[in-house]
Amino acid sequence: MQVTVKLFGALREFLPAGSGFNSCQLSIASNQVLGDLLSQLPIPAHKPYLVIINDEKINQQDYLSTNIQEQDEIVLLPPIKGG
Repeated sequence: MQVTVKLFGALREFLPAGSGFNSCQLSIASNQVLGDLLSQLPIPAHKPYLVIINDEKINQQDYLSTNIQEQDEIVLLPPIKGG
């Protein structure tokens, strides 16, 4: 099945080769959970990011229990600092 993955900010450098500006289409097995998909991306463990699936924020403790569905849009955002 196909899902769209979008990476913003400094995370864009971890998109697979041949990706668009900040997104790519990934083919994954139909029974994959979010944690499986994230492990396919070469993002270093020390890089923090937020995950949003179809406009809903997913907590890190739910990565291994969140099922990925066909046509989901998975967005990874780096933390934003401001003041």
